[in-house]
Amino acid sequence: MAAPTLGRLALTHLLVALFGMGSWAAVNGIWVELPVVVKDLPEGWSLPAYLSVCVALGNLGLLVVTLWRRLTLDKGERVPIQVVQALSMGLLLLLPSPPSAPTGGPGPGLQVGAPGAEEEEEKEVSLLQEPPSQVAGTTPGPDPEAYRLLSARSACLLGLLAVTNALTNGVLPAVQSFSSLPYGRLAYHLAVVLGSAANPVACFLAMGVLCRSLGGLNGLSLLGMLFGAYLMALAVLSPCPPLVGTSAGVVLVVLSWVLCLGVFSYVKVAVSSLLHGGGQRALLAAGVAIQVGSLLGAVAMFPPTSIYHVFHSGKDCVDPCGP
Repeated sequence: MAAPTLGRLALTHLLVALFGMGSWAAVNGIWVELPVVVKDLPEGWSLPAYLSVCVALGNLGLLVVTLWRRLTLDKGERVPIQVVQALSMGLLLLLPSPPSAPTGGPGPGLQVGAPGAEEEEEKEVSLLQEPPSQVAGTTPGPDPEAYRLLSARSACLLGLLAVTNALTNGVLPAVQSFSSLPYGRLAYHLAVVLGSAANPVACFLAMGVLCRSLGGLNGLSLLGMLFGAYLMALAVLSPCPPLVGTSAGVVLVVLSWVLCLGVFSYVKVAVSSLLHGGGQRALLAAGVAIQVGSLLGAVAMFPPTSIYHVFHSGKDCVDPCGP
């Protein structure tokens, strides 16, 4: 078969980029609108928690179908895309919500592999299963310590990927309104918009400067968690966090959101790039870690924000922080 021309490759890359931009524009567009509607809808300041669970449950349907397909490859079965859509929409209906509350939300998920992909998968060597000596076609060494370390490293990378996605896709978004709205709608709007912009900036940075050290990635994750802890403390102290009503408070909360999401985005890209060397099975494991982590983070934050009301919202034209 003839090799594709340069123009055909450019068109293919452009279409793939537009396809990805379409899904992310839908999700980010909803989050950017939250500062405008969060005070007017029945959920109030808990609306981000509902949205986080909706997105996580929508992606869970794709995860279930992907794993199902992996388990049935030896039988030659195929999962129709209609099943994926039905499971995703059905899971969204399971989310409890107040009357007249929106219960759905789009979101990117795991892709179901194309027919015939399993033959290629069998040829690839997974970083999570086989030592590098088998990749090169040589005889494994007598000391199995290298293989154990490789497996431990892979498990640490997957765990780090799950934790960072739990924080950025579930825990922190659920309390973004409580940490930002006390400083005003402008602060909330800037935190959402600039925080979303920090994601692609971190991705482009990782393309040029990629951290391959597990210790370095753990250090960056710890730095992101420090910013996250500050934001969580602001949410707990809502509606009267420190420096409320001051410009310094606005700058600190917005800067914390940008740095927190930027650092975690870089860590996620770096971990995914390292797992890419393990082939399609390693990427599948990474996808599972992303979706499971996101779901656990969103579900864990739903009761305290929407049922038990651990975080408190403020009211317009009322100053609860005065003397």
